[in-house]
Parts: sequence; C-alpha cells; structure tokens
Amino acid sequence: MSRVSASPVASPFSGDLARLLETEQRLEARLTEARAESEALVAHARADAAVREAALEAELGVEERRLDEALEAERRRREGEIAAAAQRDAETFQRVPAARLAAVARALAERFLVGEGAA
Repeated sequence: MSRVSASPVASPFSGDLARLLETEQRLEARLTEARAESEALVAHARADAAVREAALEAELGVEERRLDEALEAERRRREGEIAAAAQRDAETFQRVPAARLAAVARALAERFLVGEGAA
C-alpha cells in the first residue's frame, strides 16, 4: 500500500503567486508614493500661483495709482487751460469800450421793441 505524504507539496505556481503578491505590494507602495508626490506638487503649484497672483495684484495696484495720478494731472492741466481761456475772453470783453456796449444794447432793445410792436 502506498501512502500519501501529509507534507504540502510545493506547486510550480506557488513561486509565481509569491512574486505576484510581492509585485503588487511594490506597485501599491509606488502608487502611494506617487499620490503623495502629486499632492505635494499640487500644493506647491497652488502656493506658487498664490504668490504670482499677489505679485500681479501689487503690480496692478501700482499701475492703477500711476493712472490715477496721470488722470489727476491731466484734469488739473485742462482746468488751467480752461481758466486761462476764460481769463483771456474776459479781458477781451473788458477792452470793449463802454460806448460800443451802450450802442449794441440800444440796438438790441430797439430791435426787440420794434419786433414786439410789429407783431
């Protein structure tokens, strides 16, 4: 009578299974590392974007102040030009002789009154 051995017989696939499990564990570890690295890269990119955004906001603030100053200077310049033109016009009218103004006033009054009476 032949007796069957109670000791486990090594299957030719048991080595393959062990290697497969080992490979799966290594891949899982690499995947975990890759996820951690990707999270770190995303965090770094977000921090970098925040720094760039702050720098851009500061630059825009400087440009906005520069534009405000330029507009204020232009407004003051135009006000000066308008005031100078008004002063020149006033001086021109002040040089008109009083007799000439009286004659123009009389002519306008007569035209108005005559125009009123004719209607």
